Amino acid sequence: MRFHVLLSAVFALAFNSASTLACSCVQPPPGTETARDFAEWRANRSDAIFEGKVESVELKWALMDAKVGALIPADIEEDSPEMQITFDVSRSYRGEQQKNIRIRTCVGGCDCGFDFRAGEQYLVYAFADKSGKLSSGICSGTALLNERKADVSYLRGEPIVPENTERNRNNPTGKLCGRVLRAGLDFTDSQLFFLRAGNKSPIPYDEAALDQYGSFCTNDVIPGKYYLLFVNRAEDSPTSFVFYPGVTRSSKAQLIEVMSGQTNPRLVFNVPAQPTFSVSGSVHVSDKSALPAGSKVILFSADPLSFLSAYSQDVAQDGSFEFPQILPAKYWALVVTDSDGASKWLARKVEVDVDVRTTNLSLELIAK
Repeated sequence: MRFHVLLSAVFALAFNSASTLACSCVQPPPGTETARDFAEWRANRSDAIFEGKVESVELKWALMDAKVGALIPADIEEDSPEMQITFDVSRSYRGEQQKNIRIRTCVGGCDCGFDFRAGEQYLVYAFADKSGKLSSGICSGTALLNERKADVSYLRGEPIVPENTERNRNNPTGKLCGRVLRAGLDFTDSQLFFLRAGNKSPIPYDEAALDQYGSFCTNDVIPGKYYLLFVNRAEDSPTSFVFYPGVTRSSKAQLIEVMSGQTNPRLVFNVPAQPTFSVSGSVHVSDKSALPAGSKVILFSADPLSFLSAYSQDVAQDGSFEFPQILPAKYWALVVTDSDGASKWLARKVEVDVDVRTTNLSLELIAK
């Protein structure tokens, strides 16, 4: 199963709201039946259409880009993260005729983002916003170039070529199995994620289900190199966050290569016990006004590969907060608000090393 919604859960932590678990796409009109019909429908609803090779994929987000101590919007939904994809365009059918085009795709609070991979060739259908910036997603019709043969034929004015239904046979996937070992651990709230090497998106490429004994077996894994990440949660907070073969620092993680048409040897993933520490402190409002209702403190891991290690805690009316169990790591901390549109707040980005009990973390909200 392709995993697109994990970061939505992180946002749900911040706002205590349900994650968006499905992407609702506009359906083609009645009578759209043939490959040509679908190709024409996708083309007519797009502002830009081109063939191109992905040169780079980058995560852009104020929270990550801002320096420690800088002010960023306290309403995360006001400045949500996005992936920026740069293409080397080989053929353009609609829109500006440029050699290089940059588009955006969703990440985080929505799960409609397209998983672009560097080095791959795509047929891209994109939409323009009021400022002219282009974006694409899984509902647009964008796909790997060799998966859109009928569309390419239509766009080029050539006879329609049927879709390649033998894609999986011609490009076999791999299989990865193994077992996570940790004495006494209940795997009910555990997950195993695949993080593709070189992919700058914080969303894992895939996940594997664990049985009650910690065993897993995943078919149809796209060939490539991956980091494996084991996460165990208690009350929506990580209590175990470990990379294969059993390390807590991503710099020591070992890559696993999945080969086409092959089953990797069964992996043994040893998960060590990890200590946790409490973190408490207070939030100060710059103009001495009342703390906005629904304010929360969030902690995001400062390690890009560990970005999904996130915690959220309500702030009391007196500004105090306390996290009872935090895994040791370096975090970015800030206050977030659920803005009603009437009030705008900024929060100062703070860095905190959690390796002992922390009792005096001071955070700030500033009215715009």
